[in-house]
Amino acid sequence: MLLQKLELPDGETLIGSLVSEDETTYVFLSQSLGEVKVKKDGAHLGPVAPAGTEMAEHPPAWAQAHAAPSAPVAGNASGAAKALPAAPPPIKWKRSFEAGYSYQANGNQVFVTSTYLRTEIVREAPGSSIGFQGRYVFGEQNSQRNTDKLDTDLKFNFDYENRVMLRNDFMYSYDRLKQLSNEFEENVGLNLILFKKPHFRYSIGPGVAVQYAETVGDLNSYKMLGDISQDLSWQISERVTFNNTASYLYVPGIWADYRLRAASALIGKISAHATINVRYEYEFEAIRPVANGRSDNRVFTTLGYTF
Repeated sequence: MLLQKLELPDGETLIGSLVSEDETTYVFLSQSLGEVKVKKDGAHLGPVAPAGTEMAEHPPAWAQAHAAPSAPVAGNASGAAKALPAAPPPIKWKRSFEAGYSYQANGNQVFVTSTYLRTEIVREAPGSSIGFQGRYVFGEQNSQRNTDKLDTDLKFNFDYENRVMLRNDFMYSYDRLKQLSNEFEENVGLNLILFKKPHFRYSIGPGVAVQYAETVGDLNSYKMLGDISQDLSWQISERVTFNNTASYLYVPGIWADYRLRAASALIGKISAHATINVRYEYEFEAIRPVANGRSDNRVFTTLGYTF
């Protein structure tokens, strides 16, 4: 069977053979990983040099140094080889919209449903990303408002040396029923990337946050907080992805004052652009006084469109 090499967007190279492909995906039989599915965006499939590479996923430095030169450029009288400049890494834009309903249980409000809207715009380049996401939840029951909540997040991530992620989040939110309004938060941190594979990524690490909020009784205040955050992304199959983020904010030295936030999403692709999504979110607020209960549990079922 003809040996081939598959270069991944993160720089890793697999040696093996192509099993099959479609418009968006390679199915590749790697000598080290077995059969894997890799998206074509950012990946490059090519032949393997016939000598010395059959058993190596990454050729040694001496082999790279003595690689065959490129063909001479026309008009070069000396015939010296000139390598063509490498193509710049691809930059991806992801835009998605979701709409659906949420099931909520928080404080004195139990078993209520609300309308849910969410939008996300992300610009991804190898090793970094910047994105904006916003979501709004509103609901009424028996002509009484049971939900009025907005969250926005401007996020920047940068991978350093392939093992450390520098992160910066700027967030604005309000929750009218909890009387937690006009809250701003700036969060910076350093996450250790424990796993970074084409189908699985996990990072966790510390940070610091500065908060300003207007709360119950018109109490306006600033808080300097510690933070521990995690981020997980797992492509279970070609059509199913699982994401999880969680953060633990705390007042240094006062462990009873903390905020816990966690969000999980199971995303299934119906077509190239349409998705069906199930999300779960949990939040517990013990840093600031809030009305109508400190805990908040929500389950969202939505339809999405990504392009």
